[in-house]
Amino acid sequence: MLRILSLCSVLVLAGCATTGMYDAPSGDDVVKLSIDNQLAAPADDAAAGGWQMPVSNEAKASLFKVDGERISEQAGADSVDLEAGKHTIEVFADQGGILRFGKFRYTFEESGAYRLRIKAANGKGDYTLELIEAGAPDTVLKTKNF
Repeated sequence: MLRILSLCSVLVLAGCATTGMYDAPSGDDVVKLSIDNQLAAPADDAAAGGWQMPVSNEAKASLFKVDGERISEQAGADSVDLEAGKHTIEVFADQGGILRFGKFRYTFEESGAYRLRIKAANGKGDYTLELIEAGAPDTVLKTKNF
């Protein structure tokens, strides 16, 4: 139920903003950006007894906006095509009712393939995003807590 309320509030707030829909480019030189969701589903504490706050059993991470424009009419997308160059990307993550939005800027290279690794943060913030090239998953290009 909390997840539904969270997504409804996202949709209501997004409807209030004056943003357009993102028009993805096509062709051979586009940049591919996709999500690598490494959030774990919240533990089910039903056996603990007593009242438990209802939470979703799904941990969600999605791409939300590119340069201020929504990627999809629904909550988000798992991947998006970009033109080469500098872009502002906004993502959201929700792990058991902890809904957060994060934003970063990066200059993407032509015909590149990138992944955004979203995981629980160690320290400040609830989540960490790591931008990596798909061909070099051990090299982190950008890191941000949100």
